[in-house]
Amino acid sequence: MRLRVLALLASLLSAQSPEPLVILNTMLDRLGALQTLRYELKKYERIQGKLLMEHMRFKLRRQPFAVYGYQISPRKGVEVLFPSEPNSKKMLVKPNTFPYISLSLDPYGDIVLENQHQTIYAVGYDQIRSLLLAARERYRAQISELVRYEGMLTWDGRKCHKLLLIAPNYHLSSYTVQSNTENIFQIAEKLHVGWYKLLELNGLRSPKATLRSGQTLKVPSDYGKVIRLYVDEQRHIPLMVEVEDEQGVYERYEYYQVEVDPPFSDKDFSRDNPEYNF
Repeated sequence: MRLRVLALLASLLSAQSPEPLVILNTMLDRLGALQTLRYELKKYERIQGKLLMEHMRFKLRRQPFAVYGYQISPRKGVEVLFPSEPNSKKMLVKPNTFPYISLSLDPYGDIVLENQHQTIYAVGYDQIRSLLLAARERYRAQISELVRYEGMLTWDGRKCHKLLLIAPNYHLSSYTVQSNTENIFQIAEKLHVGWYKLLELNGLRSPKATLRSGQTLKVPSDYGKVIRLYVDEQRHIPLMVEVEDEQGVYERYEYYQVEVDPPFSDKDFSRDNPEYNF
């Protein structure tokens, strides 16, 4: 009888939900320690009211920062490399369409960022980690109430925790441009929100649009109203990130075949790699 009671207690204890804040904090620590990544990404981003999808393969090295990407769809064969050359601030792009030559482009320019929510610097996990760290600090007194555990699922063959992060008072407000030199990227970084969201809210066509000192912009209070995460139970990395705003799904990033800290050489980030087609 006693053994049955102990077994029942053990079963009840094992069935209790993990502490969601512990999962979140462990994930943030792990992401800060990553050095390299190789993965496939399906990204869905809301552009002019529609969710557009891209399917990419990436290699990422954090130090020194370097990225190689290959697009599977919608235009198979597009390749990107950053930096285009050692110590360069340009991005090499093979468009796989006219003019059929590789182009050296500004990573913050309109051509590269057309129909995109993120710059090349957001590849990997550093940006979402930075945003979540800022939210954790902002809501430090109540953060344990804002992170919810929603059970487990299997994603890409991996057991994952489902977390839900809720902004306590998500709303739209205003921001006054501080100087004639301040730009959308700087404001987004300062407020820990998405630069594309600022374009969307203010009807701006380009992230390089000229802003005037004293100009008033609509801004969100937080990066999102709700953020959903699927966190790999063993590796403590997110395999799905979904952000909702006042209109619904704003963006969703799905990670597949993720390799953590694979060994890379400089050849992996060189335009002369015979496996690439620059």
